[in-house]
Amino acid sequence: MKRGLTTIAVLGALVWLLAACGKGENQIVTVVKEVPVEKEVIKEVQKEVIVTQEVIKEVPKEVIKEVEKVVTRESVVEKEVVVTREVVKEVVRTVEVETEKVLIATPTPLTGGQPKFGGTLRSVSQASIGAIDPGFSNFSVVTRIASQFYETLFGWDKDLQAAPRLIDKWSLGSDGLTYTFKLRSGVKFHDGSDLDSADAVASVKRWVSGGAPAAGIIRRFVPEDFVSAVDGLTFTFTLNEPLGALIDMMGIPHPMPPIQTSEMAATPFTEHVSENIGTGPFKMVEWRQGDRIIMERNENYKARTDASCPGCYAGATIAYLDGVVFLEIPDEETKIAGLETGEWDVVDSVALDFYKRLNDNPKLQVAIYKPGHRSNVYLNPQISPFSYQKARQALMTAIDVEDFMFALGDRDVWIICPALYYCGTPYETDFGSRYDVETSQGTRTIGYDINDMETAQILLSDSDYAGETAVLLNPTDYGTITPLGHVLKPVMQEIGFNVEMPALDWATIVSMFGNTDSYSAATDWYEHYAVGNPAVDHLSSGAYDFILRDEQLIQLQLDFARETDFDKRFEIAEQMQARRYEVVTSLSLGIWFGVIPATNKLKNFEVKAKPFYANVWLEE
Repeated sequence: MKRGLTTIAVLGALVWLLAACGKGENQIVTVVKEVPVEKEVIKEVQKEVIVTQEVIKEVPKEVIKEVEKVVTRESVVEKEVVVTREVVKEVVRTVEVETEKVLIATPTPLTGGQPKFGGTLRSVSQASIGAIDPGFSNFSVVTRIASQFYETLFGWDKDLQAAPRLIDKWSLGSDGLTYTFKLRSGVKFHDGSDLDSADAVASVKRWVSGGAPAAGIIRRFVPEDFVSAVDGLTFTFTLNEPLGALIDMMGIPHPMPPIQTSEMAATPFTEHVSENIGTGPFKMVEWRQGDRIIMERNENYKARTDASCPGCYAGATIAYLDGVVFLEIPDEETKIAGLETGEWDVVDSVALDFYKRLNDNPKLQVAIYKPGHRSNVYLNPQISPFSYQKARQALMTAIDVEDFMFALGDRDVWIICPALYYCGTPYETDFGSRYDVETSQGTRTIGYDINDMETAQILLSDSDYAGETAVLLNPTDYGTITPLGHVLKPVMQEIGFNVEMPALDWATIVSMFGNTDSYSAATDWYEHYAVGNPAVDHLSSGAYDFILRDEQLIQLQLDFARETDFDKRFEIAEQMQARRYEVVTSLSLGIWFGVIPATNKLKNFEVKAKPFYANVWLEE
């Protein structure tokens, strides 16, 4: 068993600590002093002037803990000094600091010269687009478009931690049950209306009622009327029991919880909203379905005054570009050729077998996303053959994972990894990935990357499968998915499944996911940021009908969400992994690293989660 405890911050870890420290009437009060420290390695181009104002409260206590926090761009160092003194009226002075930040630009941006305004970026989408409402559709291609013009309450910062985005400030009550959020003032939607608490309340309600795995967890912790407006910019979020992962869940980049107007958010999550109005740095102009989506700079956008960060959703997000056009080009070779000749500027997530060719081109840059994405096959538990556990185990046992990953492309951009919560993270372990089962032919070892066709055939024979046709959905137009089906189909046939694989594009397949009577399996991939934290693992939550609902897994996930001690969380994560391999919630393959090539003329371009085109500019 390998327990890969690293210095990488676990998503949501800081939030667990905040929740744990928020309880009790006699809690220690901390006074935080921030001192900006400049170092030669700083990548920021701004410095902050901080103006503070004190608001005094009285709390019974005689001991004050003062924490001095020294902040650099790379780390935070805390020094704790305990001071005991007599306090008149036995009170502690709690100082709440309201901070006004005045940002002064410095002349040397680090990642590509001086920022400049102008130009239209031409980006080829990774697949066909059937929706652009992330409250309605949880697919990655939707979020990649929607995140350019929708914003969220919290967003990932440079350390991949949830940080305030549309939120100005927030607090957690001493009981650990009531969050109070205050929105930033002066934020406007693209139609000119002001963002207020009514919009936030309606948007949060729509998202929590929807199909996002994180939303499914949150629903188990909240009463019926869990979110309500206090005033024009303030609203509360109430829990039935503490949920330390709440802020992390509200800040995940996918499936993102978009903030929409209250009128838009009144649309049930089962329906696509008719408008495309957000608060983000770009706004929608036109959607020619099947061809292109056109956006332009939001001239009324009010950026945060925090320091900016390439690829981040938190901090200052500035639209230097005049606009962005997302093109649909179904043929993978055409996508690459157009990038090489300058017809467009970015191709979102190309097939991995183009990596070397692109990386060797001096006119291009290649962004790589790590910890990466897991290639996956959903096994529909609603109908035969994968309603039978032994049939699911049979397919898992026959698989040679390398065959699938080599079909995707270059060995430099994928790995074989049995850790369902990802290799190279604090939850890395191989626990439960191989185990023994009893078959009609005796005890056999099954699990991840076994590649044992004989045992697979025995397991299928032991199941109740009677030769029904298994329909395998595999897109014809998705470079990082399409090769999977062409490896999987012959393997299924060799095991003994009767298989059909119709020729369908990705948009058509997405429209079929909800109809679980129409298919048996579907090739796909999922992101580290969607499942890397077991609290939001959609393959454990039972959130979708095309994923096995297992009550033991659901209970383990809830236990994980409640727990604050890392060692105990790790043990729960191991149990979750072992249970997923036992019941085979899906066919988990290897991990690949997203390849996003772009012209060298695109500056300040990094991919923290998905390609985000604020804070980038074009040098012609």
